[in-house]
Amino acid sequence: MKKRFWSVATLLVITFCLTGLSAIYAQKSKAEQLKEMVAAAKITMAEALDKALKSAPGLAVAGELEKEKGQLIYTFDILPSLTSSSITEVHIDAISGKLLDQTLEKIKAGEEEEETEEKEEKKTEEKEVEKEEAHLSLKDLAAAAKVSLAQALKSAQAAGSGQVISAELEKEKGKIIFSFDLLPFPGSQTIHEVHVDAVSGQVIAQEDEKIK
Repeated sequence: MKKRFWSVATLLVITFCLTGLSAIYAQKSKAEQLKEMVAAAKITMAEALDKALKSAPGLAVAGELEKEKGQLIYTFDILPSLTSSSITEVHIDAISGKLLDQTLEKIKAGEEEEETEEKEEKKTEEKEVEKEEAHLSLKDLAAAAKVSLAQALKSAQAAGSGQVISAELEKEKGKIIFSFDLLPFPGSQTIHEVHVDAVSGQVIAQEDEKIK
């Protein structure tokens, strides 16, 4: 019995240690991933955005440097117009700067629920309605913004050094802003976040956050 007790205890200790090491590795892996992406990218988000807008004119509301299917790309969400019923997603190769593809995502209209629908079907419909509301809210934000993503991007880069890895038009504390994440340098363990007022174009907040 005693031998079995120590065996179980040893296993628990090993499991605990491995769990802790896995958490540490996961934290490092994300920082390492960002480091590798920034180091590998040959064009900036500003350059990629310019190419994306030439291919799909409209109002850019979000952008991100990411890896998809092993390829390093910049992904942009662009509203063709304020009355558009779709969003154009554009992919730009972050190394060559070439347009990879662009797709239209329709904003689905909500449908009335029928009494005969099952609970699971109702949940699915509710999710679709929530998605639609998010898009409609995005249209409202885009309509209220007085500066473009490209203009806000310049302000963000002037305020904080580093490479922009993500951008998003959103509402925070009653203000419509463009939120940018910058990696100060390839080996940085923190992200520099810059908020640019989407109406005035002024930088209104900056803060550093640890990469989790």
